[in-house]
Amino acid sequence: MLEINYLCIHSTYYLYTRKQAYIQMPMILSYAYCSVAVMPVRKEPYHTSEQVTQLLFGEKAEITYTNSNGWAHIRCAWDDYEGWCKLSQLTTLQRKEYTKNAKYLSGNHTGRLITDNGDMYLPLGSELYGIKSGTLKAAHISGKFKGSKLNIKQTTPSADMLKATAMQYLHAPYQWGGRSIAGIDCSGLTQMVYKLCNYPLPRDASQQAAIGTPLDFLMHARCGDLAFFENKEGAINHVGMLLDHETIIHATDTAGRVVIDRIDQGGIISIALRKRTHHLRMVMRLAGLE
Repeated sequence: MLEINYLCIHSTYYLYTRKQAYIQMPMILSYAYCSVAVMPVRKEPYHTSEQVTQLLFGEKAEITYTNSNGWAHIRCAWDDYEGWCKLSQLTTLQRKEYTKNAKYLSGNHTGRLITDNGDMYLPLGSELYGIKSGTLKAAHISGKFKGSKLNIKQTTPSADMLKATAMQYLHAPYQWGGRSIAGIDCSGLTQMVYKLCNYPLPRDASQQAAIGTPLDFLMHARCGDLAFFENKEGAINHVGMLLDHETIIHATDTAGRVVIDRIDQGGIISIALRKRTHHLRMVMRLAGLE
């Protein structure tokens, strides 16, 4: 019989056997949700570090480590993405509360949480955890929600819903690691569009490319299919959502915003720049949407 033991080093558990084969198992210190409108999640625990993603209000995370400078290492509940954020921008939860899924999302860009301390802007896709009769009562936060609510159980990733959702981000500025109208990147756009249609996607373009079925020809594509693009080394570095087999909506740093461009078998042709900007690797239809 294999003997299994646990070793704790710097708040991280390691599973090991007599042969000293170690498997890292991060210890969950506590559970939390994002209690600000948009929270940067960074690669390292300091403000000048690369922003790798963001959490929106109400989105949850596991806290796996904290340091003496007020930073927390987290694992995001929605996509298991990991990074560092300021502990002051999180509110802790009991595990029982953490496991409850939000029934509603903020359904537009003008949602507000009205509290005794003033109004808080809530971006599209914020999780309205604990809302009832228009009043949001989450841990340590209480207020009246004003705005459109999206019942997540009543949404499906239909072509019409996906297109309407994607169009809400049109002209949003490009921002590496962003997931809101104030700034969004290519895989953040596709992830948020599908989240609002009750379909979870991983965070990065390369991860999103690993789920679904490749299409043989671009002409077979339909609204909602994802197109992936590669750099000179052949690595996937960009993703967009097709509106049909000739047009694509995507967040791109070449245009500096979310735009609609032309696409052919060779890749994206920028309407504004009048040149090819991205080289097509493949088109995928997501699992369950065949």
